[in-house]
Amino acid sequence: MRVKTRILETAAELLARSADADISTRAVCEAAGVTAPTLYHHFGDKEGLLAAVIDYGLAAFLESKRAAAVVVHEHVADDIRVGWDNHLEFARKNPNFYKLMWAPDASAANRSAVGEAFRILNDRLELGAGKGQLRVSVETGTRIILSAVTGAALAAIYQPELFKDPTYAVKLREAVIATVTVAAQASSGNGSAGDAGEPTIATAAATLKSKLAVEDTPLTAPERALMDQWLATLSDKPTAAPATPRRRP
Repeated sequence: MRVKTRILETAAELLARSADADISTRAVCEAAGVTAPTLYHHFGDKEGLLAAVIDYGLAAFLESKRAAAVVVHEHVADDIRVGWDNHLEFARKNPNFYKLMWAPDASAANRSAVGEAFRILNDRLELGAGKGQLRVSVETGTRIILSAVTGAALAAIYQPELFKDPTYAVKLREAVIATVTVAAQASSGNGSAGDAGEPTIATAAATLKSKLAVEDTPLTAPERALMDQWLATLSDKPTAAPATPRRRP
């Protein structure tokens, strides 16, 4: 194993076990069996070492997301479940890496990694929209899911005494899925009238918006842009609450 790789893996292991998401170069040198000048030769200083370790963790995070995205399910809700559970599992096993990924002063590499995770989810929802399985636009659905799962992960890391019961994350996941997707029975055309999962105008708009993005039409570029704007408005319009029946005097 190359010396640089050994230092990097050692530092990553120490960071994972650290109580305060920090490591000392002395501890890394002792654990890796190298001298301080060797460490500085490869990484410049402590900040350079930490940046390399964070990149190492981000690579592992993205690899797990790509692996989870290999299987495409019949209904996008199952894809969301797999991606959600994979996300929380990574955060649970790598809390220090995860906290650094979402730190306020996140580096460009952090933002790039989060951006790729966003695109992986966005592409999968695009497939679901093409099948009539979304009740919001792809972009809005992606934002809802990613923000919700990130919040669930950080809550479990920072407030374990309040969020130690994992069932809340499952209930949150299913609530998000119900908000973003059409029920499998309804999306296949078998839903009965009045079914909570019955396709709506928002679903039709999200489906058409997805298809217009990949299929040729006689629309001009300005017409396509205007149509895209209209469909986004229709697909993301908040659902009105059912009217309360009036009582007769």
